[in-house]
Amino acid sequence: MAFKLTHPVTQAFVLDELDPSGEAKVTFRQATARENQIRDTLVFSQQQRVITATGVSTSNALPWSVRQEIECRLTLVGAEGILRPDGSPLFSFKGGKLDMDDQEFHDAWSLIHPQRVVDILHGHCLDVNADWDWRPREAADEDPPPVEESGTG
Repeated sequence: MAFKLTHPVTQAFVLDELDPSGEAKVTFRQATARENQIRDTLVFSQQQRVITATGVSTSNALPWSVRQEIECRLTLVGAEGILRPDGSPLFSFKGGKLDMDDQEFHDAWSLIHPQRVVDILHGHCLDVNADWDWRPREAADEDPPPVEESGTG
């Protein structure tokens, strides 16, 4: 019997914690194998090496906030009621997909404040991409992960 791939799960979230009217919504999709490769390359390619008397250790040096942006950019497929200061939509979509290049998304993402908004958006991204989530589900509002280290002593 053949194995048939299914479409990635897509889930919409009402941002009632940011907009009590219920108009603000985001939609995230599960990452594909290719998006996982892109994420892994971007998130884990920047390493910091420390040489000590006991050996060499490496750690992931990419800031948590950059990881949040990368993961959201790869899987965001819809947003309603999230507006720029001029009243235009923060993100652009076409045909159910993000219609912004990396720089356009980065420029839009840089307008978001306070950090709580980013944390809420990214939290919903992780709800759909649980394998990216380092936190136990019951502690989803905890601090970012510690630096990943591997020693080669």
